Amino acid sequence: MAPHPDKKDITDGMITKAALMNEDRIQVDEFVYETKSLAEMHPGGPLFVKAFSGRDATEAFLSYHRRKFPHARLSHALVGSTEAQKKGSADEDYLELCKVIEQVLPRYKAFAPWTYYVKVAILLSSAIALEVYIHFTGEYKWYLTGLLGWLFALIGLNIQHDANHGAISQYHWVNRTLGMTQNWIGGSAVDWIHQHVVQHHINPNDTEHDPDIVGSDVIRLNPTKPMMKMQVFQHIYVFVLMALFGLTYIVGSFVHNMERFHKTKFSKQLRPNHIFEESTIALFFVRWFLFPVCMYPSLYTVLNIAPLLVVGGYYLSFFFLISHNFEGVHLFDEKYLKHTDQSFLRKQVLSGSNVGGAWLCFFERGPELPDRTPPVSSYSALSLPHNCSFRPCILRVQRNLLCPLSNYC
Repeated sequence: MAPHPDKKDITDGMITKAALMNEDRIQVDEFVYETKSLAEMHPGGPLFVKAFSGRDATEAFLSYHRRKFPHARLSHALVGSTEAQKKGSADEDYLELCKVIEQVLPRYKAFAPWTYYVKVAILLSSAIALEVYIHFTGEYKWYLTGLLGWLFALIGLNIQHDANHGAISQYHWVNRTLGMTQNWIGGSAVDWIHQHVVQHHINPNDTEHDPDIVGSDVIRLNPTKPMMKMQVFQHIYVFVLMALFGLTYIVGSFVHNMERFHKTKFSKQLRPNHIFEESTIALFFVRWFLFPVCMYPSLYTVLNIAPLLVVGGYYLSFFFLISHNFEGVHLFDEKYLKHTDQSFLRKQVLSGSNVGGAWLCFFERGPELPDRTPPVSSYSALSLPHNCSFRPCILRVQRNLLCPLSNYC
């Protein structure tokens, strides 16, 4: 039902954003919709829509669906209209590229082939079998927990990553189920979606809005920030800190869910999910600390469990760091965003890189590594091993844009 704003809230027939938007609504182009209504009919499941509630989801829809939003079909959820975040013509280059990609990889073929499910089955069965064996036999040995940590990292880089992008299957329950492997390996699917999908992929290398380049007091990931004295040596001590990434990430996921905040506030619509997310993280600590230590109370047990977090965290952090720091990567500050065009494709290309190869794609979540390959169609396409097919299309179109894509193929 449309609001009844004061006259001061209306400009040129449009309601001001402050008067129209709230935490239960979502904006696409210049139109504002009720989140609940869109979530109930979204084919990809309600979680994605709810995650963007209270935000502008124009670029999110474009990147996932390769087309403009069907406003006419969804008028029943419409609340009103307000000023658009960007010009409607700003993404014509992206839509042009989508047409090219459609010829190589149609949308109906963009989900996982049967070979992908073989990979899922191998990774999950191996990890489950190894964890069950360790717990039931009491074989808390460093080489077994280290191997399991590596398997957990592969699950994180492959299965949960693609599933929580809605990229594995056209059935949202398949993606949601496999996405919860993030919870099994110690993280939080909801926290990951809020951080990675809602913020990082929409604002890649944005110095103000991308949580992946925030860094910390000890690690400087954003070169536009002043360098602290100790950070002069970060190229040395970073290899020690990487060993702590697994533990800090799990603790951080729990804290983010407790505080309902990770760089920005979580959507109000996600509140019912937080208890489950917190519970699974707590269960991880029960599985991998309380239970082993209670059964075999000694420092030796703790030291032999540590490789689970060290190996898994080291593997993940290594690829995380190189995906955000490579020669040719572009950073976007407030000045750039305000004074140049706001093409979604240009933003992705300038902050992206193209790294492929069949074996690398198999082990590292699909065709792109680092994580800045532009999502030229939808993440449904980019999460699968089709990169060799459409890479020439990407390179050809990006040359027309007169902006470089860092190509390491």
